[in-house]
Amino acid sequence: MRRLTFVLVPVLLAGACSTATRTAAPARVHTPELSTGLAPLEAAIRARLANEPGEFGIAVIDLETGRRVGVNEELVMHAASTMKVPVLLELYRRAAEGSIDLDGAMTVRTRFQSIVDTSHYELSAGGDSEADLYARAGSRVTLRELARRMIVRSSNLATNLLIDTLKAPTVMATLSRIDGLGMTVRRGVEDSPAFAAGLNNTTNARGLANVFASIARCDILPRTQCDEVVRVLADQEFNDMLPTGMPTGTRIAHKTGWITGIQHDGGIVFPDGSPPFVVVVLTRGAKDTTAAKIVARDVARLTWDALGPAGSMRPHWPAAIREIADLYDRHHYAGTFPDAGVKHAELWNALRPVIDRSSLIEDQEIATSAQGRSIRAVSFGTGTTPVLLWSQMHGDEPTATRALADLLHFVASAPDDRRVTTWASKLSVHMIPMLNPDGAEVTQRRDAFGVDVNRDARTLRTPEGRALKSAQERFRPVYGFNLHDQNPRTRVERAEALAAIALLAPPPDSQGTLTPGYDRALRLASFLGRRIEPMVQGHLTRYDDTFNPRAFGDLMEAWGVSTVLIESGAWHNDPAKSYLRKVNFVLLVSALDAIASGEHMRESAEFYARMPENGLTINGLLVRGGTVVLPGMTPARVDIAINEKSVGGTDATEIVDIGDLDDLVARDTINATGLFIHVDAGVLAASGGLLRNGDFPRFTIRRTADPASATVWIIDGIRVRRME
Repeated sequence: MRRLTFVLVPVLLAGACSTATRTAAPARVHTPELSTGLAPLEAAIRARLANEPGEFGIAVIDLETGRRVGVNEELVMHAASTMKVPVLLELYRRAAEGSIDLDGAMTVRTRFQSIVDTSHYELSAGGDSEADLYARAGSRVTLRELARRMIVRSSNLATNLLIDTLKAPTVMATLSRIDGLGMTVRRGVEDSPAFAAGLNNTTNARGLANVFASIARCDILPRTQCDEVVRVLADQEFNDMLPTGMPTGTRIAHKTGWITGIQHDGGIVFPDGSPPFVVVVLTRGAKDTTAAKIVARDVARLTWDALGPAGSMRPHWPAAIREIADLYDRHHYAGTFPDAGVKHAELWNALRPVIDRSSLIEDQEIATSAQGRSIRAVSFGTGTTPVLLWSQMHGDEPTATRALADLLHFVASAPDDRRVTTWASKLSVHMIPMLNPDGAEVTQRRDAFGVDVNRDARTLRTPEGRALKSAQERFRPVYGFNLHDQNPRTRVERAEALAAIALLAPPPDSQGTLTPGYDRALRLASFLGRRIEPMVQGHLTRYDDTFNPRAFGDLMEAWGVSTVLIESGAWHNDPAKSYLRKVNFVLLVSALDAIASGEHMRESAEFYARMPENGLTINGLLVRGGTVVLPGMTPARVDIAINEKSVGGTDATEIVDIGDLDDLVARDTINATGLFIHVDAGVLAASGGLLRNGDFPRFTIRRTADPASATVWIIDGIRVRRME
């Protein structure tokens, strides 16, 4: 990446769609960012709920594209039995890491200790939806069977036995990894003392939908474990909500939940011949149980009509894209990389089994970093056209690193695939998946010396820069791919849309001399832009092509390597860039196909030349119009702008401006007019009681200046939660 700092952007969706009489939270002022293509579905859902008594939280995720719909998706409700889904996920995660044996047994008991004191409470068959397990008290039952009973029959007893084994804090830690903190799992079922103390399991639609999406994508589970979790959810015996809105026989891996005044259902829908999607419907205070179930049915039907096989809002990709996207869905590396950054050990722990089991792939150490970490090249193919790909030369830019792992997993998993055999015979492919492991370790752009490795091509003062130059001299690539993440707040020229993917064929000199290598790069960039545009409609840009004599991409071109820069920006409601990882996979497979066949040389550079340029950057989050409460001071009305500095998670977030920010444009805006911003005590202690630029943003936005008044929003770094 040339000039921009990679930043994660907070994701906020909120709205009101309720006839409840409680005071409404301030409306969110939203600046358009990425066209979701699902606006008609959102409008249809809102219209359906417009005159329906009660409160409803709705979330829909198109798992193919990452597009989302949220209607009151931040509205927090009692989770009821939907809390059993993250318990199931944590159980299988622990089994995958080897700390739990699913076929190990535990003794069934019905008495449990409250989380608030030393008192105990007893579960009874009369208060449970599944009674058979109570007859087995004192005997031993496997964890696998308990998991099935917990989900399929919604057994409260099985749930409590598993939570006692797993512990609620570990479930919460896993929820944090998958952006599922809209859910809170504090305790087992029927813990009356905890209930009286207000310690309940809660959820919003967004959090539950993210849990289902993580399961569907296999974010933290190996494929076999992931498939078993889906099978358990699909065997659900309570099917009178979402399934009634789907065609008979549709497979849906889901979980219901109900208590007095509450009826929930959410899950992953698997239409025949069409990619899956997630739909969650939470209800509170509906006219009656039947009315709540009818709402779920109707939302499911509307979603099916939009995203089912003949859905009006299904993306209609060309066959070439569809084929490669299907390859990704079948072969991408599952069970790793859930977090914002990718560290050295994490990467090689994931890649080592892939490399070791493949007869096509080999790896070798080509250098060591300043701190002694191995810099390795992974290679396959014996063809006469060498290709070099390098990623994470900026340590906080891991999207393409994940995509390279996916590509290697495809090669290892499908060695007889026609693509793989063609590549292996015509190309020699060399990848450096992590050029800057020291920067990756601390999730920072620069290396251990503080040097931007991408500006070290001329003098080669860093071991990482020397490693890349050595690889170029050794492998003599004809084509090179410089893989990065760019600032996800970068606009498409002057439009409000944000850039999802930026491409660049860097010129070999300041005059832009059209050398044979540059001509090949321009044609390839044009080919790739045309190929990928349907996947990122309106969010494809051309990176700044000003020649930089210190930058590796530019000098690679000068050294005769036809180089293409791929920058991953932002995608709607996808801070982990799961969708852009898939887009990268499609780009890389398309590039290798084109180089092997020469197809790109039949492409002119016209499409590339017409691509809009990267525009200015906008801010991430703006809290507008709130009144800040600081100890010993008269409260002051200010606006606060917040940006993330890197992909380092919540600790990489900072306040960037305070005051009159009326002209500032942000990706997400909270209208806090009339509300009061209470700064976290720990943040204040570190700042001497002041609110400062550079501080970590941890606020509670309340109704009044009284710290005991009702909470409307909680802002904690990149996590923003609406509490009303």
